[in-house]
Amino acid sequence: MPINLKKARRRANAGYLRFLAPALVIVALLTAVPMIFTIGLSLSSLSYTAAVPTHFAGIGNYVKLFTDPRFIQSIWQSAILIFVPVALQMLFGFVLALVMNERLRGLGWLQVIFIVPMFFPPVVMGLMWKVLFTPQLGGINYYLGLVGIQSPAWLSDPTLAMAAIIIAAVWGWTPFVTVMFYTAMQTFPKDLYEAARIDGASWTQCIRFVTLPLLKNTALVVLIFRIMEALAIFPIIFVMTSGGPAGATETVNYYSYIAGFTFLKVGYASAMILTFLAMLVIILAPATRFLLRSIGGEGKAS
Repeated sequence: MPINLKKARRRANAGYLRFLAPALVIVALLTAVPMIFTIGLSLSSLSYTAAVPTHFAGIGNYVKLFTDPRFIQSIWQSAILIFVPVALQMLFGFVLALVMNERLRGLGWLQVIFIVPMFFPPVVMGLMWKVLFTPQLGGINYYLGLVGIQSPAWLSDPTLAMAAIIIAAVWGWTPFVTVMFYTAMQTFPKDLYEAARIDGASWTQCIRFVTLPLLKNTALVVLIFRIMEALAIFPIIFVMTSGGPAGATETVNYYSYIAGFTFLKVGYASAMILTFLAMLVIILAPATRFLLRSIGGEGKAS
């Protein structure tokens, strides 16, 4: 009997693979082929401004990266513009999801308003915030002037330019986190909350001992997705600051864009973006492994 079951499962899996095969081939072509091509470029000296012909450079481009102070600086700035906005998005998204989950009267319209930024393309988002942060166009500085605060030069000061991009990123992607958390909270068993209240648990204790443990897996999924998608901040930087002032908001992907399309150092730019991709994989691997283990443990328990 077990042998027959195994054969049946193999046949079923083979049938599933036949249906999945076309999609898998397309995904492989769209991901693996460009990746292999980029790896090949990173191992070459391809530069359209060099006087010498293109040759195999081996790991020369990768070695050069870690002696390039501009690249080292862009790594730190990338880390700031990835992890600070994501941390704030997780915090604000959780708070907003809690507010929406309480179903307070008169706050139904917030559910519509919260998701509006999700419909803005990053380029439009960057253009909108650039207008708001430009002193000559009023915007934020106008309202700061009403309360007696001197108008700062948001996009001309290195620290304020970084803060302006973080504000734009938090505004743009917090709704995604909010929707994910709110949707997960809607699936939580109400009996657990009722039992906690009967035992004398306060609202904050219900959040700490009921909501947060149940939200753990969702939070990990959202965190992984947001860190991976945080590189989409490139259009915002491109529109708002162009990596300035004085390279203060230049991330690795923006520097690789400059190296590849302005300086035409294609091999060096390819090595740069692959190195940063490897760093992200190393950072995300423990969280992904923990998530898979957690899901696997729950599956066995059920």
